[in-house]
Amino acid sequence: MTSPKTAGPATGIKSAYELAMARMNAGRLAEALELFGRIHEANPKIAEVEYQIARIFTRSDRFDRALAHAAAAAALAPGQAAVWAAWAEAAALDGSPVARRAFVAAVKASPLPPADRQALADRFGARSAETRPATGGAPDQALKALVALAAAGRHAEADAAAARILAAHRGCALAANVRGTALAALGRTDAALAAFRAALAADPAYAEAQANMAPVLARLGRGDEAKAAFRAAIARAPDLVSALAGLGQMLLAEGQAKAALHWLDRAEALAPARAEIRQARGNALTQLRDYDGARAAFAEAVRLNRRPMPLMMLAQAEAHLGLDAEAEAHFDAALALAPDHAVILGARGVFLQELGRFAEAEDSFLRAIKADPALGENYRLYFASHKATKDDPLIPAMERRFADPATPDRDRMALGFALAKAHEDVKDFARVFDYLDPANALMRKANPYSIAEREDQVAALIEAMAGVDWTGFRVPGATEAAPIFVTGMPRSGTTLVEQIIASHSSVTGAGELADGTVSAMRLMTGKGGALRRAATIAPAEFAALGQDYAAMIRARFPGADRITDKSIQTYLTLGLARLAMPQARFIVVRRDPRDTLLSIYKNVFPAGTHLYAYDQVDLARHYTTFVRMIDFWRGLVPGWFHEIRYEELVDDPKPQSRALIAACGLEWEDACLNFHKNTRKVETLSVWQVRQPISKGSVRAWERYADRLAPMIAQLRRDGHIED
Repeated sequence: MTSPKTAGPATGIKSAYELAMARMNAGRLAEALELFGRIHEANPKIAEVEYQIARIFTRSDRFDRALAHAAAAAALAPGQAAVWAAWAEAAALDGSPVARRAFVAAVKASPLPPADRQALADRFGARSAETRPATGGAPDQALKALVALAAAGRHAEADAAAARILAAHRGCALAANVRGTALAALGRTDAALAAFRAALAADPAYAEAQANMAPVLARLGRGDEAKAAFRAAIARAPDLVSALAGLGQMLLAEGQAKAALHWLDRAEALAPARAEIRQARGNALTQLRDYDGARAAFAEAVRLNRRPMPLMMLAQAEAHLGLDAEAEAHFDAALALAPDHAVILGARGVFLQELGRFAEAEDSFLRAIKADPALGENYRLYFASHKATKDDPLIPAMERRFADPATPDRDRMALGFALAKAHEDVKDFARVFDYLDPANALMRKANPYSIAEREDQVAALIEAMAGVDWTGFRVPGATEAAPIFVTGMPRSGTTLVEQIIASHSSVTGAGELADGTVSAMRLMTGKGGALRRAATIAPAEFAALGQDYAAMIRARFPGADRITDKSIQTYLTLGLARLAMPQARFIVVRRDPRDTLLSIYKNVFPAGTHLYAYDQVDLARHYTTFVRMIDFWRGLVPGWFHEIRYEELVDDPKPQSRALIAACGLEWEDACLNFHKNTRKVETLSVWQVRQPISKGSVRAWERYADRLAPMIAQLRRDGHIED
């Protein structure tokens, strides 16, 4: 489009526009959006500004906002083809029937040339699932033979045939695309990429070439370009299943489960018989802790194609739901099909660990290591519940693999954590961080993270909570459910505290449900993702929050009198949860931050969670956000939660445990001191420790590594958490 048509002080708007464009071109979208927003406030009738805002929202996957601004731009400049292209892209990426219908109706009534109108409308009709590539005049018979070779997997022959066609018809995008696919299958990635580029040069609207090029880019480590290629394919053909599924699976591999579901849901709706798409959706739902949804997705994948991996994933979902007999049966079914499958044996080992069947778990891990000695993860999982000895033959074997330059990063990372644990077991403390630091660095490399986002989130949450009369607020129709929430930093002793409470005869230990925190944050989130002010939330909404949680408890734990919920981030929304469930109890666990953060640094968390954990300074800054949130609630509602210190609990368990049980509103039972005899399933990193009697062994463990923890300790000191 041309430069903006201005009204008012044109010079100021023009300079602001140029600055906004510079920010946008530099990838600084938030700054660009703010600048465009100021221009929009000054003059909401500039088509170019509406257009650029729409583009930013589209790139940020905020499709509802993008659609609104694209429509506004089209109303202001109906003859501008670029505006309609931007609207079409937003509608295609949004994918909803409403967005598609609105665009088609508008473009058909536009003043664009008839051929352009038809081409844009066909994107959501006749060409929604495939494009018609340029053939450059190549004979139909030759193209059909070429496609047949590709479909038969005869890649070398397809490459040769495509090359012959392109020699005579350089503009044949179809032949170039087939050649790219064949070369990729033959492992010639650079040549494949060149072929796909040639296909797109011949036909820029060729969606299939974009979709086929994306995995090649990903294989070359060019992930952002790969995702952009998938998106470009979807923008041109919004029902192209390969692009939808490919983008969803790529985002899932990056730990972006929520974003992945947008694409996977669309792919599944278009191709319900594709088992691999069902499986990917199940994985995404598992990451989001929607285990019921994951179980349904995996069950359907198994029905469509009874293979070992979907069976294993179904078993894992059932284990999360407490359906342990069903889970074990499906693990057995998976291993019956693939008895030496290292990944399945490892997953089964984790399941057995959670049940406290450690001898069986170790056997499963050792079988997995024997089946695939190169897979690092099974070593890490094995040593989580196995205490190494100095003559353990696995230690030198792991050290050789860790030092081998050919070992992939993912396996070296897992081996690093395993070796750190093994050397700590044998009291070779000087070598622990020689493995722990590189392992964490590899985790951070694979999972980039900005601690500033967490700090901004907590600051915004505190601001949004202001202005509420917390102690005077009443919620008519609030649930009578009385869950006991155990919250605090990871590795601070929350699992131990939950195990003590869950050893009471009237309490069922539910583990980390997360439903309450997720639902509370959803309640706080308004349109466009901004936080609502808590003071504006109606009592009926709080009542619904509590009633929904109570219904979930009844469904998941029928017959349970009371449950514990060890969703450790409950402290973020403690006040909201208390208003929604006035009978709930809250236990906040505190521990020396140096020991807490060291323990976090020594562990690996589920995909996509606790990404701050792999950098010492980020760990300390995250701890500061925890303290800030607890201090906030203590200042407002000090009587709403009971704080317990880990060091005091392990030093003098009986009085501390009695006070804990009393804070839960329960009568004392001696079984609470024998928590290690509780046979309930434990699904946390403390799976081994909570089945042992209380020990002081981990108190002040940080002192062994004070020099190697210098970055973390320095940040804690700067933030005022330690004085020595």
